[in-house]
Amino acid sequence: MRVAVLAEVQRISLEERAEPVPGPGEVVVAVSHCGICGSDVHGFLHGIVVKPGTVMGHECVGRVAQVGEGVRGWLPGDRVAVKPTAECGSCHYCRRGQLSLCPEAFQKGLGVVPGADGAFAGRVRIRRPERMLYRLPDEISFQEAVLTEPLATALHGVRLSRFQPGDSAVVIGAGTIGLGVIQFLRLGGARKIVAIEPSAKKRALARRLGADEALNPSEQGAELRKPVLDLTGGLGADLVFECSGVPGGLQASCTLVKRGGRIMLVGVNEQEVSLRPFLLSVWEIEMKGVFCYYDEFPLVLDFLQQGRIDAAAMLSEVIPLERIQEDGFLRLSRDPDLVKVAVAMEAQE
Repeated sequence: MRVAVLAEVQRISLEERAEPVPGPGEVVVAVSHCGICGSDVHGFLHGIVVKPGTVMGHECVGRVAQVGEGVRGWLPGDRVAVKPTAECGSCHYCRRGQLSLCPEAFQKGLGVVPGADGAFAGRVRIRRPERMLYRLPDEISFQEAVLTEPLATALHGVRLSRFQPGDSAVVIGAGTIGLGVIQFLRLGGARKIVAIEPSAKKRALARRLGADEALNPSEQGAELRKPVLDLTGGLGADLVFECSGVPGGLQASCTLVKRGGRIMLVGVNEQEVSLRPFLLSVWEIEMKGVFCYYDEFPLVLDFLQQGRIDAAAMLSEVIPLERIQEDGFLRLSRDPDLVKVAVAMEAQE
């Protein structure tokens, strides 16, 4: 089968590999679609998160192809969404339900390190199906379901924020995660949602999916705080979700949140950022990181099955594996209007 490997920074290599065979307790999934995550793009551009030599891809869906000895509950042909991490289930964090903080979960995640091959491939081996596979209802297409993983992160961020109906929120960055946050806030009864996004197409999509207003930071500049205050009764937002992963987004968060409000760091950002801790102190602002998800995966599938989340609107393009570097990674790094690009593999519906 053909796979996409991060050969080196800014170069994807398509290689032929033997199809994986499930060992005892394992399952092999025939991949239908796999989304290109923002962390994948960071790895491609800068060598961050994803290590060279890795078969990339972790936002995947498909059908069970083979079942190893001792596996119960799964049969060839079953439609599945794959959670790419497998927590240990017994550590301090797992016992508290904080699954994404498990020291083993990320280290063995699909498509992050060599030896844990990802899903930009015809088939992917699932070592812990009891923790990584979720049954995909027939009502959800593979193209919609490929958004399950990033939507789970978005929902996790909203839940960690202690959001309450009637809260106001600013969402910085209307990419996949930001648009997911907007939809979950709207479903939860947010009083006012303001999106901050430089792309006109993404601003329009943010309004379509639930934002009351969408502002262009390039036009507002240093005056961005004023329209947010106007839209929130002069207070600022109860919650700010920083989903852009750029230093300016984090810096703006501190000026857009109200006194006593909360800032949720959802976007991936490994750069040093200059902040004024004075504001955090005198305004008693909380700042909290968000990483992956706890138990949100099946919740997202319920939302999709009920038609309460518009995943299709967030899927910009579906491309073949052969075009993954040119039409996937390179375009995502250059075209600010793209939201989610998914790679279609051989096991399509």
